[in-house]
Amino acid sequence: MNQEYITVLIPCLDEQKEILCAELDVLGSDGVWDKGTEVEAYFPKEIWDQKVLYDMLSNYGLENSFHISTLEDKNWNQEWESGFDPIRIDDEVLIRATFHEHEPGFKYELVIDPRMSFGTGHHATTRLMIDMMLTMDLQGKKVLDMGSGTGVLSFLAAQMGASEVIGVEVDSNSVDNARDNSKYNLSTGVRFIEGSHEAMPDIEFDIILSNITRNINRSLLPHLIKKLLRDGYLVMAGFLNFDLEEMVQLCADHGARLIRNKSLDDWEVIIVQKK
Repeated sequence: MNQEYITVLIPCLDEQKEILCAELDVLGSDGVWDKGTEVEAYFPKEIWDQKVLYDMLSNYGLENSFHISTLEDKNWNQEWESGFDPIRIDDEVLIRATFHEHEPGFKYELVIDPRMSFGTGHHATTRLMIDMMLTMDLQGKKVLDMGSGTGVLSFLAAQMGASEVIGVEVDSNSVDNARDNSKYNLSTGVRFIEGSHEAMPDIEFDIILSNITRNINRSLLPHLIKKLLRDGYLVMAGFLNFDLEEMVQLCADHGARLIRNKSLDDWEVIIVQKK
């Protein structure tokens, strides 16, 4: 059955986008799009609550800047599918949805049913994480994927030879989505857990992947470093160029030194090693 939606347009700064996307998801948005100088979110009409949105935006000084409108009734699954394009990273990685055809010639193929969850691979931070992973040896390694979303990075880690991959994600819908996506991908040794740092299993990891937001990465950092084996690696993204020096210093304060970094569209990814 078709669904009627409320669309919300929120002008914001680049550094606010990641946290706003997360907040809007918590409020029940079925999808959030980065439109350059603003973000656009879609809420099913039956759960729409303007006051709740106003209160959330007031935390960021944006309570008087948003615009709302009612969208016409249409098949939103079909709309979503028509706008989702496969992602090709050189001849190394293909990320496609279940409704796309297989494309030969890629070393790794990741297949997801996106359902408007985070982690379709279109964001620059996901591309950066994948670029860094492709430079690493994951064979036989234990990997933690913090903020696993649809499971894209978890499934890539498994295809790259990781012996055990655990994805931890606070959003229950994303956890369900990732578990369902397991049937489309090599998922031996991959499992997904709902929660935050308190849900991390009582083991240490060779490699930890953390593609979340700057503030959440800050708060999780001591927990993530603690879960790394000595000489283990943390790959972290979700922050902008001007936060690079601070994030590198925070890692150093917790006993992890910078190995390398890379940037794309003003976003950064770093690899640090625990010493």
